[in-house]
Amino acid sequence: MTRFLNNLSPSIIKWPDQAEKNIIEQNFREKGFPGIIGAIDGCHIKIDKPDNDPDSYINRKGFYSIQMQAVCDHRRKIIDLFVGYPGSVHDSRVFRNSPLKLSQQKQKCAPYYLLADSGYPLQKHVLTPYRDRGNLNRYQNNFNVKLSRNR
Repeated sequence: MTRFLNNLSPSIIKWPDQAEKNIIEQNFREKGFPGIIGAIDGCHIKIDKPDNDPDSYINRKGFYSIQMQAVCDHRRKIIDLFVGYPGSVHDSRVFRNSPLKLSQQKQKCAPYYLLADSGYPLQKHVLTPYRDRGNLNRYQNNFNVKLSRNR
């Protein structure tokens, strides 16, 4: 079964071609975010206590997990997936070491952007919310609300 899924997954979970990027971007544009082709976030997949280095797999919520990073389009269809880091690893580190980050440098996203939460670093092709330390103006708050709704 695993061999079958490994062979099938690249045809299901795949980065959009240019025509698909145009459709995705148009849908995000209609929701107030032009230039976006996806939303990225991390998720914890619960696992049993591993035999090797179990402390590395305890996440901030206190259970054993591995990290899953996914990028979804406007329909919430997964277009990129990276799985395997221990649960204690922060989203920003998972991203920094992901194939997506490496290919992003080779224009996988250009000229588009991904929406992310504050667990990700603000980068050339990754938009994150303004840090709210109690001094955001109306425009910054509005941006954060729209970003959150679109993520």
